[in-house]
Amino acid sequence: MSRLKRFAHSLLSGYVLLGVNILFTLASVPLALHYLSTQEFGLWAVTTQVAGYIALMDFGLSAAASRILIDYKDHQNPEEYGGIIQTSAWVGLSQAALIFLVGILLAFVMGPLLHIPSQLGRKFLWLMIGQCGVMATMFATRIIGQILTANQRFDVGNYGSAFSFAVNYAVMWWGFAHGAGVFGMMWGQAAALIGALAINWIGCYKLKLFPRRGQWGRPSWEKFHELFAFGRDIFLYALGYQFVNFSQTMLLTRLIGLNAALTWGICTRAYLVLVQVIGRIFDYSTSALAEMMVRGEREQLLRRFRDITVLSVNLAVAAGALFAVGNGPFVKVWTAGRIQWSPLNDLLLAVWLVISIVVRVHIGLVGQTKAFHFMRFIYFIEGLVFIGLTILLHRFGGITMMLMVSIMCSLCFTFPYGLWRTREYFHLSWGDLAGWHRGTLALVGTVAPVVALVWWFGRNLPALQQLIVELTVVGIWTALMFLRCGLDASLRAEACRRLPAWVRTILSRAAFAKPED
Repeated sequence: MSRLKRFAHSLLSGYVLLGVNILFTLASVPLALHYLSTQEFGLWAVTTQVAGYIALMDFGLSAAASRILIDYKDHQNPEEYGGIIQTSAWVGLSQAALIFLVGILLAFVMGPLLHIPSQLGRKFLWLMIGQCGVMATMFATRIIGQILTANQRFDVGNYGSAFSFAVNYAVMWWGFAHGAGVFGMMWGQAAALIGALAINWIGCYKLKLFPRRGQWGRPSWEKFHELFAFGRDIFLYALGYQFVNFSQTMLLTRLIGLNAALTWGICTRAYLVLVQVIGRIFDYSTSALAEMMVRGEREQLLRRFRDITVLSVNLAVAAGALFAVGNGPFVKVWTAGRIQWSPLNDLLLAVWLVISIVVRVHIGLVGQTKAFHFMRFIYFIEGLVFIGLTILLHRFGGITMMLMVSIMCSLCFTFPYGLWRTREYFHLSWGDLAGWHRGTLALVGTVAPVVALVWWFGRNLPALQQLIVELTVVGIWTALMFLRCGLDASLRAEACRRLPAWVRTILSRAAFAKPED
């Protein structure tokens, strides 16, 4: 299977997984609330959050293993590939043991610290131990998923995870119905892990991704040091990323109050989904890009990265246009008017969406080169400036000022740094890099005026009518302009070669060009 086909399967399966995840969330919450008290459901939420912090003990080694496996999978000495698999597996087992021990210790300590009611103390203890046991099992067996990632078979893992959501829901429901209470959620989680692991292992076996007999090599300290050095850089970078992108809720709670934090959480839900949907284009191409780096395919790497960047950024512009006019009325309809904020915030988030996608692809490319250098610290610096300015300026605009500070900090730190690293890696001029986005500027120029006019004339309509009218008008116009300006000529030509005839006709008519053979 070619790289392009593997990427297409990965992207499609990723969107399937995202849809299944959304459906699981929508269905599981009412089910849990039907069988559990609000205190029990809150108990599960607390133990899940604590377990999430324990998972930071990954220290970046999981992502490091997936990337380093790509260096060895085509190695002339097959035993090197087997050796790095065994080394990664032993690292995972060691982390699993550490996580389980730490989890047991925290299970006895966190209850009193979090002021868990005494009647729920025993449940909290066993939930913590159970969740850490599930997490330890995941760490001990994650090498299976890393092998799939290194070989660009995200689709196997995605379909396995989608299947595991169904298993989770079925087992959880069965547990609730048979009186398991909140432990039914833990049983569902454990069953989901087993289901996903089974599918991933079968996928690796059927695709012959495991080393052959006699080619397993041996684990070594040299390979461990290689994993740890790269994992350390990833951990510092990921920690800084969390610092920048997930501190808003805590800041708003501390500086303004819980109502502001709630408003932020509700009004940014659609934004977070759009980031996931668009970001997956680059995420599922990382293994292929890394393989091109390892094999020295520089020209193809530049061409593919350019195509991915242009497509991702232009999709972010199109999605940002829809978000700018649709998020406000959507939140009003969703919350029956109880939650709303300034339309300016929607516009600022739309701008931040485009900036975030630009940063994601260019910073992500640096990660695949394994040459982090100063990038391991850039998010920490941006985060410190963001928090400091937000504390100083929040009184002048609340959430709106915080969004302005976020955009400014991104434009001052990660945005230019990512562009500079891409320019240096491919030996491009700033003009060459800017030339990638002529279509982006045309897309913005044709869509922005329509967005402004549609919002102005529809701003006084009832929320539901406003949502339908604005999304319909802006959606149709943005889709047409995206097909005309947002698809780069090389992307359109490749699409015309590979897609069915009726799709080629749509593309050519939207671009006002003759269909290509």
